[in-house]
Amino acid sequence: MDISFRIILAVLFVAFVAHRGYYTHKYEADDPARLSTHKSMLAQRVTTVLIILPPVVLLLYLVAPRWLNWAALSVGDGLRWAGLGLALAGFGLLQWAQNELGRHWSDAARLQADHQLVTTGPYRWLRHPIYSAFLLILSAPLLLSANWLVGGLWIGMTCLDVTSRIRTEEALLLARYGEVYRSYCRRTGRILPRLRGRDVRSR
Repeated sequence: MDISFRIILAVLFVAFVAHRGYYTHKYEADDPARLSTHKSMLAQRVTTVLIILPPVVLLLYLVAPRWLNWAALSVGDGLRWAGLGLALAGFGLLQWAQNELGRHWSDAARLQADHQLVTTGPYRWLRHPIYSAFLLILSAPLLLSANWLVGGLWIGMTCLDVTSRIRTEEALLLARYGEVYRSYCRRTGRILPRLRGRDVRSR
């Protein structure tokens, strides 16, 4: 049964990379306004490690799982299948949010000259549903692998990346939209919906 979960995990990882690659190529490849940010040498090295380490450990788990038995978790098959459900829910949310953003999506933190504040679809309840989807999809390896090292690296990297992106993007949106964005923030949650948020119907 473990081989089945390893195959599922490999397929999900390839699907996630392909999905990101498709939209990056579609909206970013020929965009001269794409944002480039300056980072110190230390920051670049830390970022490189954070990006490379989880896939390397995942690859090791896929091809030689015995080497990581020391980090194994006691997880039943039911919970491991729940990990697949978590990832599929994340992909559904990701595509829904992607469709709502359309050409306003960017992998980099920037706003277009004609950028619109999208508040339809999942954006009626969440300000960052794409990052909510990332957390769902990239938390799934913890259950699917039944390995705290594999899962912990993906969750840790995702949380650090999402936190940084949200801080930057919300600062840009607040500077552009001011009180309109503040009002929107009061009605919505960042990555989890507010229990008593009001409906938002405007763009």
